Formats: sequence, structure tokens, C-alpha cells
Amino acid sequence: MSATERQPLSIFRGRAGQLLTLALSTLHIGLVGYGVLLLMRLAVHTGPEPPMAVLFQLVGVVCGLAIAGPGMATVLSSITDARQRAALKQMNLKLETEVRQRVSESLASRNALIFGLAKLADYRDNDTGTHLERIGEYVTMLADALRETHEEIDDRWIERLRLASSLHDIGKVGIPDGVLLKPGRLDPDERLLMEQHPLMGADTLLAIRRKMGQDKFLDMGIEVTLQHHEKWDGTGYPFGISGENIALPARIVALADFYDALTSVRVYKDAMPHRETVELIRSLRGTHFDPEIVDAFLKMAGRFDDVRRSMQPRDGSVPAPKMVELAQKFLDNRDSVTPQPEPSEPQAA
Repeated sequence: MSATERQPLSIFRGRAGQLLTLALSTLHIGLVGYGVLLLMRLAVHTGPEPPMAVLFQLVGVVCGLAIAGPGMATVLSSITDARQRAALKQMNLKLETEVRQRVSESLASRNALIFGLAKLADYRDNDTGTHLERIGEYVTMLADALRETHEEIDDRWIERLRLASSLHDIGKVGIPDGVLLKPGRLDPDERLLMEQHPLMGADTLLAIRRKMGQDKFLDMGIEVTLQHHEKWDGTGYPFGISGENIALPARIVALADFYDALTSVRVYKDAMPHRETVELIRSLRGTHFDPEIVDAFLKMAGRFDDVRRSMQPRDGSVPAPKMVELAQKFLDNRDSVTPQPEPSEPQAA
């Protein structure tokens, strides 16, 4: 027997041995380990020939790896990718939750501050009491009733309108007390001065927008402040625009503000009863007010009366503004933001 025949691994020398070594070195680590064990069994065999059973096993491993190896690599890669995707998804959910919470807190603080400042301006007209709160309720009801015919109206639009409505009279801070609080009728010059308050308020908001840039809330606030005294037939002020040239938010606020002004006590008049106010608004359909908004109002006039009676001081008195209470309301609104619960960890694949 030749020396070659006495050495069991001699059959793997040469080109074939190199190819086998290369194949084994590129296979999945678990199967390579099994192949190595088989090779070790061949190496320690001292007989004249390698055991056929071992050779068959080794050939089976090589063939199996050649066929199944790429597929198994794909499966293992998929498992790894799934775990990475699950971890990335969990991280993204946590980041989204934190961002959502921070944005909610910022918006709540901003909204409370804006309303508080508008409230301070409103206290100059010192017998309006809860005027801004009532206006907010009225415009919310009207806007909700107009959803079906105005595709731009959604929950966020209504929420913006509710807050923007509080800014409608901020320009009155520029009106002298002798005019704003005059107990009698205004003369023509005083009336002309009073009619400047939409321009003063809009100019203030425009200055803010120039600093902040485009903002949907500010845009709506400017529309409301500037146009809430315009009339459907073009006889309003300050520009005398008409119809749908008047922004929808301003048309809604116009009716809500008119109803509340008539049903509230002022230094120059008593409150008008609810039923008389409803009939007056009905008569102004298509002249002072948008006909569609009047129709929506008439369907819910009873709800307006409920809000008025629940939120309006019964004796017509108005509490003096209390700075501590306003500040506390701001803090309470800020702290009332409920953090979103963190998402549960997904099961690893």
C-alpha cells in the first residue's frame, strides 16, 4: 500500500481540497462546526481507509450547505432585521410620544396665555363679564353645525376658531376710555374712532406674525379681528366687503358676538330678551349675516339660550379682574395636559 493510500486525508489534497476548504469557510457557523467535527473524525482515523459513513456524512453536509446555506442565511438575516425593526419602532414610538407631549404642553400654555391676555383686554369693557367664554361656546356650536357644507372645518379648525374668537376685540385697548365706556350714544367722530378697533387689533396680530412667520392660528385670528364687523350686504366696517369675501371664521364670530352683545347688559343699554334677539337675527338674514349661518343658529337657538343663562351673571354684575386667579388659571391649564401613555414593548421575533 502506498504512502498516499495510508494517509486518509490525502484524497482532499490539490484543487479539490482547496475548493472544499473554501466552501466550508463560507458556510453558516453552526454547520461549519459540524463539518469540522466530521473532518476531525477523519483526521484521527488510523485505518487504511476513511470510514465510508463519515465520508457520506461529510458529503451530505457539503451538499446540504450548498443547497440550504443561502436560504438559512436569509432566514437568519430576516430574524435579525425583524429584531432591529422592532427595536427601531419602539424607539420611534417613544420619541413620538415625547414630542407629542411636549407639543401639547406648549400649545396648552400658549392658548392659556393668549386667552388670558385677551381677557385682560376685554376687562376694559368692564361689563362684558364672561363674554369671551360665551363667544367661544357659541362659535363652537355654529362651526360644528357647518361641517357638512364646509370641508375645511374639522376638529382642529374649530379649536382654532374657539381661541381666535377671543381675539376679536383686542383692538379696543387702543380706544380711549371716554369713548369705550361712554354711557350714551356715540357721536359721529366717536363712532369713527370706535370703528378703528378692528384695524388696531389686526395690526397687532400682523406684527406678531411678522416675527413668528406663517401660522394658521394667527391667520385666523387676523381674519376674525379684522372682519367680524363686516356685513353680508357690504354695509359693515372697516372695508365694506360683502358675501363670501368675508372670511368664514369672521362671519361665524359676527353672529355670535352680535347675539351676546344684545343679550348682555352694557353701560348704554339693558339686555335684550333671548326671543327678541332671535327674531332680530332672523330678520337680518342675508343683509347683516350669512344666510347659512343664520339658518344654523335658528336650529340651535335654544342651546344658545342655555349657554347664556348658565354663563351670564344674573344680576349683570361683573367681578373685577384678579391677576392671581388669571395666573393660576394659566398654570392649571398648562398642568392639565395628560401625558400620553408609553407604548408597550413589542414581542421580539
